[in-house]
Amino acid sequence: MGSSKKKLLKKACHERRQLECVFKLIFDYVIHADLANTHGLFADRLRELQPLTAVCHTWRQATLPLFYQSAVCSIKELPWMDNKTGSTSHKELIRDAKHRVPSYTQRSNIGLIIGGNNEHYVRKLSIELRGDVTPDASVSVLSELGFDSTKWQGIEKLRISHSHGSILRNPTYSSESISRLNLFLLHALPNLTSVKYSSADDRRYYSEFPLDGLLASTLSRLKEVKLVSGLIPDMGSSAFLPGLVALTLRCPILSDGAHLPMVFAETLESLHMGFSAADTIWSRFYKPSKKRKLTFKRLKTLVLEYMEPADAKLKTSSEPKPISLYDDCYYASSESSSVYSGTTLIHADSDLPMFDDDEETLLDPDSPTRLMFYKQQEISRDWPMFPKLKKLSVSKYPDAIAQILQHFTVERISHISIRDVSRGWYNVNATSVVGLSSLHMHISPHGIVSKRDEYRYQAWINRLFSVTSDMTSLQLNAPTSIPISLPDVIGLTRLTLLSFSFRIDLGTIPNLLSRLPFLQQLAIHVHPWSSWSNRSYGLFEHGDYEMLAHIPALSRSLQSLIAYVGLESSASYEQSDGESRDEPMVVERELSWLLARVPSLKLFKTEEWTSHAIRECIDDLMSYESIAPHVKHLPGIEISVWKY
Repeated sequence: MGSSKKKLLKKACHERRQLECVFKLIFDYVIHADLANTHGLFADRLRELQPLTAVCHTWRQATLPLFYQSAVCSIKELPWMDNKTGSTSHKELIRDAKHRVPSYTQRSNIGLIIGGNNEHYVRKLSIELRGDVTPDASVSVLSELGFDSTKWQGIEKLRISHSHGSILRNPTYSSESISRLNLFLLHALPNLTSVKYSSADDRRYYSEFPLDGLLASTLSRLKEVKLVSGLIPDMGSSAFLPGLVALTLRCPILSDGAHLPMVFAETLESLHMGFSAADTIWSRFYKPSKKRKLTFKRLKTLVLEYMEPADAKLKTSSEPKPISLYDDCYYASSESSSVYSGTTLIHADSDLPMFDDDEETLLDPDSPTRLMFYKQQEISRDWPMFPKLKKLSVSKYPDAIAQILQHFTVERISHISIRDVSRGWYNVNATSVVGLSSLHMHISPHGIVSKRDEYRYQAWINRLFSVTSDMTSLQLNAPTSIPISLPDVIGLTRLTLLSFSFRIDLGTIPNLLSRLPFLQQLAIHVHPWSSWSNRSYGLFEHGDYEMLAHIPALSRSLQSLIAYVGLESSASYEQSDGESRDEPMVVERELSWLLARVPSLKLFKTEEWTSHAIRECIDDLMSYESIAPHVKHLPGIEISVWKY
């Protein structure tokens, strides 16, 4: 083959790979990013993308593996209608629910896959069940679709989610029907390596964990198991071989007689345990013993999700707290891969003593608290060891957070996420976390209940931002009412992602941006009555923007800014000078000036009213001929509404 033909072939292969990458991004975004809650949507999305396969042969070959990579079946129980009136009769439903036969509707692409002989492309089966869908009903629907007509050799992943909702007849599915479902799946899916099951309310309808049979028969080849259930799965079989690398158990704690195989400690790289009490979380693996020390030799990611303290709802703040914007900032600016949110159950008191001493700091070897921790360890349960741990997430820990962090070598961990902590957060010494690449600290409403707590949080923020660190990602949340400011000297100069969902003083943001040369994403909750005019008096005044043409940019790296102000379009909102809410407020004008000083900005997100005000302010700025050439980037910024 000549060199010119080789070059053409190489170019064609390169273009094919690029085309496949583009299509993969499209399919991941449109279809496969989230297959939960897809009833009635998945088939429509497939139909919208189907024309891509008909453009040409090259496009067809590139899209078919993506088009059919997931087989999806969504089964939904139909509401029972009164035959006489055609409407749902609640009283009659309750009276006759035990005797009626449920009917279902289903949406699936399985028939399309089988009809086109495209089974070899499928890598994942997702089953979504809604309402009173029995195991036998699932088998029946899948059989009608022809799913059992072949063995799906390529399917390695199984995803099942079941939301029962309000089932009036309160059924309990029989062991026989559960066995039939397990046998059906075992026959059709001979090469499973990953099983995910999720149902928050299955405890009311199943007498046993519904996939016990499947797990017991596939344990030797499974690499990933993720279970969210109100039931206790039977995973004590010795059939496990060193292959399981990811395990999620968000289910009740196992009884004293049922423990997970110790071989897990040899193989696991990711472990997520939820719905656990502080003093029994490791009972899933072993009983406390001075001679028996468990070491997770390969574990890199550990997520510990505790039960919410039983007295949490009894603690009330003496002052009203603003609604926290944690979820908005967190999910908008991160991969949200640390800890799952969800309802929690009960709390069992920890064996460890609680400390509430302002003077003690985490990892201080001379601290009395530290010494008491070591003494307490002699009588408390031995914790496992994690020599290769890189990511640690702790959620809803009921006691002082230092009590759990003491079990880890924080200096060796790259990413730490602490959510819904209420005690001991002020003891986390800033100098002990300087080696982290990422820190996420979310303080619950019970952690800041007084003005004293708020001032203590301000002091903690000052210390954290003052230390020199190579940290690249920082996300902070606290239910504060006073505007939090930042120190003038910023040591965290390597940050690329920063998220505040406490109320921050807008006046601190210009200095912050000017000192973070690598920052790309910023999410903030701006205190509506804060202003940078307090720090830069006379720099800008409404109607006099000439200074904008002569002052330097605040940032040339920031690309995305999310700013929640919490204002509404209402005449009841008035500023101190009596200005009506129909006009942009000072904080909104100053936000627009902030945007004008960030020429690299591509995206700005805020609530609806503020977005209107910002657009009005930008139009005002662009109307000045002397300023417009210096803020040419403003019209190109995508301004979108962050919906809650």
